[in-house]
Amino acid sequence: MSDPFEGRPFPREVLIGAALLIGFVIVAAAMVRFTGVGGTETPLAPIIESRQLVFTDHDDGTTTVSVPGEAGVVAELKSGEDGFILGVMRGMVRERKSYNAELSAPYILSLRQDGRLLFEDPLTGRRIDLRAFGPTNAGSFAQLLRAEIRPSS
Repeated sequence: MSDPFEGRPFPREVLIGAALLIGFVIVAAAMVRFTGVGGTETPLAPIIESRQLVFTDHDDGTTTVSVPGEAGVVAELKSGEDGFILGVMRGMVRERKSYNAELSAPYILSLRQDGRLLFEDPLTGRRIDLRAFGPTNAGSFAQLLRAEIRPSS
């Protein structure tokens, strides 16, 4: 079959119109991003339960989770078993390093009224909605929220 558009150039006006439209969208998105005008943000639901947690790495490859000001630990995490929590922590530590923030400062784990389980770093402002990773992974953090403090071994 022969191409009906063979030998005919693409209309220049259409290309200019498409370029202008794309440029407008980029400028409009940048304006909303930088000024906040026209943007909407959903406020966070009230906190039902929250806990500050400090993560401490040890030479044997384990990480202890404790509550600031409390004697004992909430959990002892092992690299082969608690990979999701440790993976999230590696990302949070990397971000703290980029901000030159104190690595030993506590994080906040909170359960919100709308069912969100949020893991937050008050030093960098990073907030992770743990529900996005599925119920099993969110459940591993939920255990830290409600675990009793036990003597460290």
